[in-house]
Amino acid sequence: MLLRSAFVFSCDCPYSPEELEEVLASRKFSGIGQLDVDHLGWINPKEIESAPLVHVVDSIYLVALQKESKIVPASTVKKKLAAAMAEAEKREGRPATRKERKALKDQVYESLLPGAPTRIKHTFGVLVPSRKQLLVLTSSAKCVEDFHGAFTDSFMKRGMRPSFRKLRTVEPPSRKMTEWLLNNECEGGFMLGEHCELTHEKSKVRYTAHELDRPEIREHLLEGKSPVKLGLRHESTTTFIITCSSADDDLGFSKIHYGDNDGKSEGDASADEIFDADLVFSVTEFLGIANELFEVFGGIAADADSLASEVESL
Repeated sequence: MLLRSAFVFSCDCPYSPEELEEVLASRKFSGIGQLDVDHLGWINPKEIESAPLVHVVDSIYLVALQKESKIVPASTVKKKLAAAMAEAEKREGRPATRKERKALKDQVYESLLPGAPTRIKHTFGVLVPSRKQLLVLTSSAKCVEDFHGAFTDSFMKRGMRPSFRKLRTVEPPSRKMTEWLLNNECEGGFMLGEHCELTHEKSKVRYTAHELDRPEIREHLLEGKSPVKLGLRHESTTTFIITCSSADDDLGFSKIHYGDNDGKSEGDASADEIFDADLVFSVTEFLGIANELFEVFGGIAADADSLASEVESL
């Protein structure tokens, strides 16, 4: 399993796999109810029934949150609501009030839930207790919100509250990203990639698969636009995109590719062995690169645990 996107959090979670298993078991996925809009719960990361909820590889803990959501098309609700409204107005002999229309819409929606198809989504988390770090493997802020809520709730059901904090750098990433684009040069072991997105209020400009030394990019920056996404290349040949929609937002990583080492199989290794080897390799590589990038951004702000020390062997 190769890590392709991630948000990095500090997480003071010095628990053994067995202790973490007990915590997550309080919110084990149990299936969506007939009238539920969605349902969240922990599953085995390899989707093996009755297997542990915590998959351990070396010093890495892998967990998986499953979300099952009902799909009720708005067009179907609108059609059935129109029929129900017509029937109600004919029966009452008058137009429905706003309150009555809302109540009827809720009734129609609830009547469609039991037979509605569902969609399943998985969000993985990687805990590295020795570094007090948690990686949420997604590029979606909503998935991070769901993971945070379920993770915190699982601990609170056991009378505990995990330390789960946003990781922010001393220097706002957008400021450093702007400097790099203006100078066409990065610091440390990084080089500009081929992707950037610049915004100002409602205006947005995006460049994909382009060299970023273009004069118009500089002009956009001087006019006041700020970078919210920037493609980077690390000297290890790993490429990725960093995202930060504002100075206070989490720094996200997406579209991570590991150059010549991406997707290499281990000869005659089994699927399980490849899964574990890829996980260890990509987490180790990612943390090393993240550590260097955070150093370039001035280190980790005081409200989060530091990643500034050298990455330990996993």
